[in-house]
Amino acid sequence: MESGRSRERLLKLRLLVHDPDFTDPLAAFLRSVGQRPVLNGPGQIEVDAPSEELDAYLRVWRVMHPEVKVELFG
Repeated sequence: MESGRSRERLLKLRLLVHDPDFTDPLAAFLRSVGQRPVLNGPGQIEVDAPSEELDAYLRVWRVMHPEVKVELFG
């Protein structure tokens, strides 16, 4: 039996965190929800994930940290 995740197309998505001080906390949050973020420098994170799933996690992050702007690029 296939898992739902294996049937979803994973994309290498880039996140741009406009306040680099929040790069590590965002990466830690993503790890806590089962993602494997890769830090590419201050304010830059890459994640292989379905875009809809990552977008849902970012909505939660934005509620928790409304002062931090995060952009998602496919």
